[in-house]
Amino acid sequence: MQERYELAMKVAKEAGALALKCLEELKGGSIRIESKGVLDFVTRADREVEQFIRQEIARYFPQDGLLGEELAPAQARSETLWVIDPIDGTANYIRDLDHWGVSIACLDKGRCEIGVIYDPVRDGLFHVARKKGAFLNGQRLPDARGANDAPANPVMALGHSRRIPLSIYFDAISRLDDMQVDHRRCGSAAIALTQVAEGKVDGYFEGDLNPWDCLAGLLINQEIGVLIEQGGAMCQTLQNGPVLVAHPFLKEKIGPLAALCG
Repeated sequence: MQERYELAMKVAKEAGALALKCLEELKGGSIRIESKGVLDFVTRADREVEQFIRQEIARYFPQDGLLGEELAPAQARSETLWVIDPIDGTANYIRDLDHWGVSIACLDKGRCEIGVIYDPVRDGLFHVARKKGAFLNGQRLPDARGANDAPANPVMALGHSRRIPLSIYFDAISRLDDMQVDHRRCGSAAIALTQVAEGKVDGYFEGDLNPWDCLAGLLINQEIGVLIEQGGAMCQTLQNGPVLVAHPFLKEKIGPLAALCG
């Protein structure tokens, strides 16, 4: 897996650079924006970035499978599967809001072994190989299990998908307010999960996510001891579903959020 780990980091940074280049073209009006739904946009940039990632992986590991947001799955001749989101937070991206990133996860025999999220705007490369530590630009992220004292004003990041009722999002806000926990919404699950790993926010909840949105971020957080309350089985199912992660000091408070989606 080490060669795949090194490739994932290299490709994520190169894909982010390509996305930034496309963004300049987008701002210049040379990229057409299409709509796949009210909050689900796709641009030529999404496809170009995903195609680039796929080509690079296939060059070195042609036997591996590929599952991405934009293009048809590539069947595997091995037990290894790459799960890719070329631009997570596309609605932010097309408006030049800075919460978007590249997410790459690598699974082997149904278990996530590698996770990489690249934040091109801040040049932040979050990377993890299972049981080898999680890092930001080569610096080890602090272990969440060592922080026992809750901050005076805990904050959870939230997301929302139109695949589920809006009432779940509103109920999450209401329950957090009852627990005196503030909330933020940045519009990218991948970036929000990196913020959890950094300790900028204390947890993340979304009632329905696709695996390419969150598998890399889940592994990064799992590696440093953040609680994975929902979403941990997504490696096996490769189906969308709720995701709930939180720093250990919130363990007693997140039950009402977990109950929102069963």
